[in-house]
Amino acid sequence: MKNIQILILITILATSCQSIENNSEFEPAALIISDFDYFESEIPYNQTSYQGNQNHDQIAALGRILFYDNKLSQNNSIACANCHNQENGFADNKRFSKGVKNYETSRNSMSLVNNAYQVSHFWEGHSGKLEDHILNPISNHIEMGMRDIQSLVNKLAEIEEYNNLFQEVFNEPISESNIEESITTFVASLISYNSKFDKGKDIDFTNFTANELAGKELFFGKAKCGQCHKGDHYSASWRRATNIGLELDYEDEGAGNGKFKVPTLRNISLTSPYMHDGRFESLEEVIDHYTIGIKDHPEIDWVLREKIELSDIEKDLIIEFLHTLTDYEFISDKKFSNPFK
Repeated sequence: MKNIQILILITILATSCQSIENNSEFEPAALIISDFDYFESEIPYNQTSYQGNQNHDQIAALGRILFYDNKLSQNNSIACANCHNQENGFADNKRFSKGVKNYETSRNSMSLVNNAYQVSHFWEGHSGKLEDHILNPISNHIEMGMRDIQSLVNKLAEIEEYNNLFQEVFNEPISESNIEESITTFVASLISYNSKFDKGKDIDFTNFTANELAGKELFFGKAKCGQCHKGDHYSASWRRATNIGLELDYEDEGAGNGKFKVPTLRNISLTSPYMHDGRFESLEEVIDHYTIGIKDHPEIDWVLREKIELSDIEKDLIIEFLHTLTDYEFISDKKFSNPFK
């Protein structure tokens, strides 16, 4: 009965919310909460931080609505999903994203995939739990412009359907903490684990082509990519940030001395442009940077102090391997899609 009540409330709410596609048709079937298992038990490296609340599927479903609702911005023009698009692996395909009043961000929007496993966040590599940072873009004056989250609480409280929905899910009024928990739980559920590479791990990569196998060997060997992009998430999750020799003098210092977070390579073929400032449009340009473009900055990462030499054929093989990290099931999964579409 409770799920039916929530579905009715969400259906009503959708008729009054402005989505990232204005005036789009709402499909009620897309939000039948009981049909969506946001934290599937078969996930091979399932995180447990969000398993304690037996209501977590409903909280994630509410977070999904908030993630796609333009009303979370100061002028009802921008949703979280504007800068984190499912088709682009929850990144942005623009060098710099557009925020409220058409302001432009100073950095490229990072992918949100497998963010729950990261020990650092944003390009500076801010430490702490995901929930400690999840609301920052909403209050940022360039991005969503709400200034303070209490103004968002007050704004949503003026919408009867949101009041009813938060009461159903949390059994309490709308607050900063349950907005935070809702969006955090949805973002934590954005887990990608069905790429060609994932499917090959248990069958000794017999599903790979000869070129993909050769690219894999180069990635973890001669090219040294795997020394920073490690583990299930292909990122340097054990460190905050590092300098990869993009500049000798950085206008944007990142975490200091030109150091930036090492991002995940999952779905990397979908998340261009690349680097903190989106300077590279293609994976070819990225690999060229590591072979011929590195600047000899005094703080450069030790892995890059010795020149990496790759032929054009070897570069192409690495790119073929990187495409095996694309999870097509993830980018088409309805439970992560726009509920207002």
